[in-house]
Amino acid sequence: MIHNYLLRNILCAFAIVVSIPAMAQTRIAVLSDIHVMSPELLVNNGTAWQNALAKERKLLDYSQEIFDVMVEKYLSDKPDMLLITGDLTKDGELASHEYVVAGLDRLRQAGIGVYVIPGNHDLGTANALVFDGENTSKAEIVNAATFESLYRHYGYGTSSVRETSTLTYACEPMMGLVLIGIDSGQSGSITETTLTWVCQQAQQAHNEGKQVIAMMHHPLFPHVNGMEKLSSSYNVKSYEDVRNRLVDAGIRIILTGHVHISDIAKDYNLTMTDSIYDVNSGSTISYPCDYRELTLSEDRSQLSIQTGHITSLPSNSDFMNTAKIRFQDFVKNYASSYTTNDLYAQILAAIATLHAEGNENLSSDAQSYLSMYNMIKSSLQSNSTLTNKLNARGLTWEDAETALNSMLKDISSYGVEGREDQTNDLKLTIQMPDINNYSTEIIKGDVDRNGEVNIADAVALVNIILGKNQDYDSDIADIDINGGININDTVLLLQMILGN
Repeated sequence: MIHNYLLRNILCAFAIVVSIPAMAQTRIAVLSDIHVMSPELLVNNGTAWQNALAKERKLLDYSQEIFDVMVEKYLSDKPDMLLITGDLTKDGELASHEYVVAGLDRLRQAGIGVYVIPGNHDLGTANALVFDGENTSKAEIVNAATFESLYRHYGYGTSSVRETSTLTYACEPMMGLVLIGIDSGQSGSITETTLTWVCQQAQQAHNEGKQVIAMMHHPLFPHVNGMEKLSSSYNVKSYEDVRNRLVDAGIRIILTGHVHISDIAKDYNLTMTDSIYDVNSGSTISYPCDYRELTLSEDRSQLSIQTGHITSLPSNSDFMNTAKIRFQDFVKNYASSYTTNDLYAQILAAIATLHAEGNENLSSDAQSYLSMYNMIKSSLQSNSTLTNKLNARGLTWEDAETALNSMLKDISSYGVEGREDQTNDLKLTIQMPDINNYSTEIIKGDVDRNGEVNIADAVALVNIILGKNQDYDSDIADIDINGGININDTVLLLQMILGN
């Protein structure tokens, strides 16, 4: 009687699964640095809030609306997955996280898989405030445990395996595709324990004949030569070692954020034998307000990248122009804090705008701005106050010029000859590793261990559940990785077989 009841449940699960059509390709939406601020945090608009906005290049006053617009976009477009590479909230406020989760819940209920990782703002900063006219007060923030609980459906649930010392995880959101979310902390530090675990997960996935996409908040390496000198948290620390080990573990693409610029850079391992693409995505609330759309081919051999921009909003049909003006004003004010040379401030704003828009090397204006900089650089360098300010940050004029050239020529190489790379920032197709070159000794779901996953494996799994077969490998048969073999493993296996 029990066996008949179990078989009926299995047949019902099969009927549900077979009614879902298989996807020919995997469509992956990517957002970064959405910095959502809950409306609860702005009690009354006043000088406190306006002063905070004046110091930001982020369009925090539009963050809620932009997030809502993107949720509606994905409900309409229905990508297979949405990946968010950190800085989900303004400054880690509980109210802001709850607002984000409510939006993600709508996507999940529509059948869209969503996976997130924390950024340096997501576990709370000193700027996590409630604004009330002229006054501010501290907002409630989340810690790692609360973050994990809030996002239990978005990478931190039972379908993922965890590196328990950080908010790092691995999962298989689509058959044959493993996603590794790396927690790079608030300063871009990846511990030895975490890095070893990540590499082991990547190697295991490739041994099983699966492709791997990794994501983390901080860039893997500097995309502009010398930027790590300007900001110690611009990219992950000890990036050469991290880069080498990720490449050697078989990771060929990593999705990152943090710097609010959409820039794709390619680099190699120590021996220059294998490469990795760091696909850095800009922020939805910083000009030009980018988002990415990725397509993984049916055979998992190619990943195509397209970049979109948020150009208008229900509250502002000219939003792109508003964003551009706010961005340029921020850069001008930043330059003015170093020098009173207005021409330099304007040139720097123009250069920063070109760099933010991507593919700056293709712009006819790039060389013109470099020429204008060369005309005024002698007067800048003769300014002892400005020179002292640069030196105080460990920078020289040579560093500044190297960075400007790297930005406008779109060359990343850390200034090391032989490592130069020039990659399309907005539209690119990346060849994924040939998974046929990897061992397939252990294939998740290959219950009968004949080298492939098919309906015979589902039958074998049913026999295991019914107690008719005790000869099985739990690493292969435990599809949901919860330590036991049960009906849920059968449902997941049927989904794998049918490509759902």
